[in-house]
Amino acid sequence: MLVEIYIQNFVLIDELRMEFEPGLNVLTGETGAGKSIIIDALGLVMGERIKNEFIRDSSKKALVEALFEINSQEERNLLLQQGILAEGESMVVISREISPNGRNIVRANNRIVSVAFLKDITASLLDMHVQNERSSFFENEKYLHIVDDFAPEAGAFRDRISSVYRQWQEKEQKLQQWLQDQNNRLQKIDFLSFQIEEIEAAKLFPGEEEELQSLRLRIRNAEKISAGSRQLIHMLYRQEEGNSAHDLVSLSLDVVRNLMDEPVIAALKEPLEEIIYSLQEMAATVSDLQDSLDFQPGALDEVENRLYLIERLKSKYGAGIEEVLAFYQQARQELQELENYEQVEGHLRSEADKLQQEYYRIAAQLSAVRREAASRLQDMVGRELADLHMPHIIFEIIVNQKDTPAVNGCDDIEFMFSANPGESPRPLSKVASGGEISRFILALKAALASTYRIPTLVFDEIDVGVGGTALGAMADKLYQIAANHQVILVTHAAQVASYAHCHYLIDKQVKNNSTFVQVTRLQEETREQEIARMLGGYQYSDITLQHARELLKRN
Repeated sequence: MLVEIYIQNFVLIDELRMEFEPGLNVLTGETGAGKSIIIDALGLVMGERIKNEFIRDSSKKALVEALFEINSQEERNLLLQQGILAEGESMVVISREISPNGRNIVRANNRIVSVAFLKDITASLLDMHVQNERSSFFENEKYLHIVDDFAPEAGAFRDRISSVYRQWQEKEQKLQQWLQDQNNRLQKIDFLSFQIEEIEAAKLFPGEEEELQSLRLRIRNAEKISAGSRQLIHMLYRQEEGNSAHDLVSLSLDVVRNLMDEPVIAALKEPLEEIIYSLQEMAATVSDLQDSLDFQPGALDEVENRLYLIERLKSKYGAGIEEVLAFYQQARQELQELENYEQVEGHLRSEADKLQQEYYRIAAQLSAVRREAASRLQDMVGRELADLHMPHIIFEIIVNQKDTPAVNGCDDIEFMFSANPGESPRPLSKVASGGEISRFILALKAALASTYRIPTLVFDEIDVGVGGTALGAMADKLYQIAANHQVILVTHAAQVASYAHCHYLIDKQVKNNSTFVQVTRLQEETREQEIARMLGGYQYSDITLQHARELLKRN
């Protein structure tokens, strides 16, 4: 729902803030008072193109901001995934800033987004019907969604057919790629065989490179390590003078054993024994190291050659031995598939055929659901048109089969319309807008009121060319739609304005040789006066004022 719009330095508006309510929000005023400026501002929020005359003061930026409350959990989740909303939030501010140089910046909750992204967001928040311009209802691709929304069971079929279609296309693409690669198959087999044999011959194992690098360092430092090892062993365990660490600790332990009656000294026995064991283990470890330093001549060359081989394989197949071995496993699997070419092709063909059959089975079910929903919607729109005193209008929903399957099924839906008896129905997208089309749009939205997902509907002078009892019926219908949707309406009809839950008067003022738009939210008395003006002009009579009161009281 649109909660508020803020407009600054836009056409004839210096600064303006308007709050909207659920239900029917009406904008009235004299022709040329500036009502269309508000609609133009809403159009900017929806991503429409910028015009040069939008900026009032060319030395400043123009700004339009709209605050929306997101009530749909589906829409809230989508904005949450896109980083527009935070967890627990339900409000989003859409702003469009226009610089004098023509540059514009679009933001959603202070995050800069593209105009295309803006259109995606607002397409599910606002639907606008403007006289002499196309409504979203005239966009052919939306007819399918309208019919599907009218049939609750269509949603599950659409989800299933979408999933099956994508799987089917993936299999078909893989199969086609497989067939295209047939000429290169033998060449690939030879090349993969060479790669596999080269890696197998190396007999690599994880961690080998690190072990070899450590061994190379040990061989290079063998003499230094050997001398240090001998020194360590003497100091730890084999000092001839009996002054090794082991000898000294052993002597200390003998002293302790002679003084076991003293608790403080007795407590040293176990730690000293552990030190002796540790010294023995350390001496043994260093001795083993010293023994291992007896390398055969040429050992360093062997290590260097092995490391060179590993480095060469890494340059071809991966950054480390683990990656080389992973490449090896992948190559073996690919080689097996290539060698079993016919089996793989048959398997892919079989899977694609099964998915194709499943697709057309679901498509047939979805088509049946759509035809039934189209028939019901067609009848409901016909009844709504009769309520609007247009019984002779012909409206048909045609469900055709597409030549090629698509992600949403095999159906192509066309809305056909004829405004005059004797005329054959034509595609709605080819019929010019006017009074009949306005009432048709209203009838269609009334029929869809319980299923149409867009929360805010905007009509700009939808009642133009409508009068008498038809206008009264149109007012009733707008009021009914406002029970399920927020409706924002520009109107010159008193009958329509009298139904408003929120009524704004748009007026053009001149001060200091400057023209600007003034917007006033009308209360009870001023609203009576505006309805009377709409009925009889500015020089309205007491009878006209009484008529206005009766209209407001009745509604």
